[in-house]
Amino acid sequence: MRVLFTTWSSPSHLYPLVPMAWACRAAGHEVRFAGMPSAVPGIVGAGLTATAVGSDEELTGMSASGKLAAWHKQEQWPADWPEHPDRLSPAQVELLAALGRKQCVIAERMVDDLVAVVERWRPDLIVSDVSTFAGAVAGAVAGIPVVAQLWGSPGVLRYENRALGEEPLPEYAALFARFDLDAPVDPAALLDPCPPSMNLGSALPRLPMRFVPYNSAGEVPSWADDPAVRPRVCVTWGVTAAKVLGAAGLEPLRRIVTAVAGLGAEPVVAVTAAQRELLPALPDGTRVVESMPLQLLLPHCDAIVHQGGAGTALTAAAYGVPQLVVPQRPAPMLLADRLAATGAGRTLPHHVVAGDEHADKLVADALDALLTDPAHRDAAVRLAEENAAQPSPAELVPALAALAAR
Repeated sequence: MRVLFTTWSSPSHLYPLVPMAWACRAAGHEVRFAGMPSAVPGIVGAGLTATAVGSDEELTGMSASGKLAAWHKQEQWPADWPEHPDRLSPAQVELLAALGRKQCVIAERMVDDLVAVVERWRPDLIVSDVSTFAGAVAGAVAGIPVVAQLWGSPGVLRYENRALGEEPLPEYAALFARFDLDAPVDPAALLDPCPPSMNLGSALPRLPMRFVPYNSAGEVPSWADDPAVRPRVCVTWGVTAAKVLGAAGLEPLRRIVTAVAGLGAEPVVAVTAAQRELLPALPDGTRVVESMPLQLLLPHCDAIVHQGGAGTALTAAAYGVPQLVVPQRPAPMLLADRLAATGAGRTLPHHVVAGDEHADKLVADALDALLTDPAHRDAAVRLAEENAAQPSPAELVPALAALAAR
């Protein structure tokens, strides 16, 4: 079987695909990735074959300008909003549409090259990141089954449809019409790595899958394996905040690290090289690690604080690490709420941590509870066990082969 994996430029959407790609490869199947040019180093770094498609110039500018800038500055949305879109305000509905249109622009840049790759290589199956709309189009053009993989979100966030319903955005329908296809085609199945207790329902057929942490390759420093003399708390802020908001996007990190140090714990701040240049002044004794993959760091930590990226949250979940989530975007807010409901974590709104006069105490109290209340640790261990009980990527390869053979 030939399997073509495809994604756009975001590492958050590439990394979740890597374990399944390697499962297919290890089972003896031919595997190739097609991604935007900036995704190619990450694909090659994972030991996989890459083909560049499309252009990803100015993608950060698209996120930082116009309506999409508001995506990074949201207060609380209605609970479980993907299941109850009727509870969304008109402004929230329009924000979702703006995000869907952005992904359509990305797909438009990719789709001609991707269709050409499919025509030349003739895969039997396409596995596409669910937000990489070009994958669905290329499969429909070639008559090849497409399996969409979620990146760990608790719900199936169908940004390509109006208000998360069934009616496609005009821009999404136009991607198919470009190739004389009458209507969008749904995926044959969804690979879903989100643990069941955090998950929301979906009408689309799903293949539940164990989340296998992969956050790129790296080196384990010697100190990580040494017994910690005090509780170790990882603080990481993802990559989007710094790219879109600059140094201001990292300012709450200082307050959080100060709270960690004030509890007598060891703060370990995990950053990229670009983030390190923007870091505010941090308390003495803070350990800053650059470009260390979280799957290498979190087994040595007692808690983690982050903004709610699905890859970060599910990596922590896989290792049974209690979490404090400080989200400022709607999708991470949803994840934070679902995680907190399991007992494996707590959540504080970003705007509270960033500006509330009582924020220092709120952060310290939440962290203290994570480190001292055994209920959180027990719930985190249960979540890790639940994840481990799901079928591994290797166990799902025969299901993919069956879909390809239809």
